[in-house]
Amino acid sequence: MSFKPTYSKDDVEVLQDECVYKGFFEMRKLTLRHKKFNGEWSNPMTREMMVRNDAVCVLLFDPVADKVLLIEQFRPAVLKSESPWLLELVAGMVEEGESDEEVARRESLEEAGVTIKRLEYMFKFVPSPGGLVEYLRMYAGEFDSSLVDTTKTHGLDEENEDIKLHLLTANDAIALLKKDVENASTIMGLQWFALNKADLIQRWCA
Repeated sequence: MSFKPTYSKDDVEVLQDECVYKGFFEMRKLTLRHKKFNGEWSNPMTREMMVRNDAVCVLLFDPVADKVLLIEQFRPAVLKSESPWLLELVAGMVEEGESDEEVARRESLEEAGVTIKRLEYMFKFVPSPGGLVEYLRMYAGEFDSSLVDTTKTHGLDEENEDIKLHLLTANDAIALLKKDVENASTIMGLQWFALNKADLIQRWCA
């Protein structure tokens, strides 16, 4: 079964688009109206939207050793959590002119010190469609776990990155889903991996 939305972007009228803040993120205030399910138009409404570049996430998997590589780093937006150090997939924002593959390979090298062999698209999702303009596109990346040194930290000093590596068996990585993994892309990436691991191994090890 496939889902087809009732309307398209042509059924939205943007009456005003104003930039109210521009820094690492951009905040825009939109005044808009849209078609309602009864066929009428809604009243004009104002919505603030945080805008950032799309991002690419990579679940690093070694199909020969049956291991997954995750990263741990500090995230200030979760200071209210028990710990603001989160277990994550390698990820990075797509800069102008970059392809997803270029981002995946760059970030895997910068954040984990690994070179991707094969890259396979998993899916895309919107993290917070009510107020964040961003798509995250998810990939599985093949790597050689025998070349990973978990005693070394990674990341770019100029971006204040301080990244620790965690090399896990595939089963241990999937088992994290039963625990408190707080990063959405990590949860969804591991769920996809749990459902598709056998097919992935068949394709990569054929």
